[in-house]
Amino acid sequence: MSWNQYCAFPSASVAVISGIDGKQAWGVKGDWKASGEELAKMAKSQAGTMCSHAGEKLMIVQPDVEGCLFGASAKNGLVIKKLKKVMLAGICAKENKDKLIEEVNKFAESLKAGGY
Repeated sequence: MSWNQYCAFPSASVAVISGIDGKQAWGVKGDWKASGEELAKMAKSQAGTMCSHAGEKLMIVQPDVEGCLFGASAKNGLVIKKLKKVMLAGICAKENKDKLIEEVNKFAESLKAGGY
């Protein structure tokens, strides 16, 4: 399975899987436009952190929603899942937040089982 498949969340318009340090994207879905610096910021994020993707600012507003971080802008949501060795992140319409969290957690299960 390619790294791109590990972030192919159906509810996300764009998504990424990177190392836990966020320095490099291992796989993407769609036109992921966050820089390595921004990925690293997402990997270290907590409540109140401002993240951005393609010029859109998203603030982490919920630090633990079913094991994920949730950030929001006026129209979009950002879901981040940190595992031992990798970080998964996806952006969706805010109203799809719960569905994306469920998908991210499902994809994360196989990564956890593999020691990631």
